[in-house]
Amino acid sequence: MNKQQLLDFWIIFFKDLLVGTFKKLFLFGILGFFSGAFGTYVFNLQVIDTAEWNVWLERIVLILAGAGYLAFGLLHGLVSCSLHLLSKKMREALSGLQELLDWLTREVIGRFPKFQKNIPKHELSQKYDQIGDDLRQRLKQRGGITGFTSSLMFGVILKVMRFFFLDEVVEELHKKDSEEITSADIEHAVRRVGTEVMIAPITDNLFLLQVVNIFIGLCLFALPFSLLWLI
Repeated sequence: MNKQQLLDFWIIFFKDLLVGTFKKLFLFGILGFFSGAFGTYVFNLQVIDTAEWNVWLERIVLILAGAGYLAFGLLHGLVSCSLHLLSKKMREALSGLQELLDWLTREVIGRFPKFQKNIPKHELSQKYDQIGDDLRQRLKQRGGITGFTSSLMFGVILKVMRFFFLDEVVEELHKKDSEEITSADIEHAVRRVGTEVMIAPITDNLFLLQVVNIFIGLCLFALPFSLLWLI
């Protein structure tokens, strides 16, 4: 990616993250609420209508079960949405982070007429900060209503990427025998470091959490039936 393509990618990414998230949370919340309403209907049909209880007891049990189904349905929908969005945005961010690290590395090294292995890290850090801040400011200007928040979040990303650049990518380049750094050398160093090491453990855990969330949802659906069966 070039600079313009990077800006376009992150502008779309943050807009979807900040605006699209609320839309999806609302839709998942509504879906969870109606799932709770459906659970209440099934409970009433299968338990209350067939039970020979006092009418007041039936109403109390139905209200308690309905309140639980609606509340947990809404909560379950919001949690499911959050886990889904986190996993989705993490996968999207992976490619963007890899391209960002590649571009930043090329830009920083390109600021030195001849990249040498004895260049102090603080000079590399200064060049990195200058380039990163310029990119962040452009993102803020083009980000529209989400520009300010996007620039803050992008600033955090740049700080994390600086660690990868100074401590990982530069170290990989220093391992070269020759003094001249080519474009292929930069690409090899960036790919060897890889930003997936940051995200892979998180996405794996998110998948497990989603499985646990589904299991808990099924248990909560069956809980009122189980309690009455035990009683």
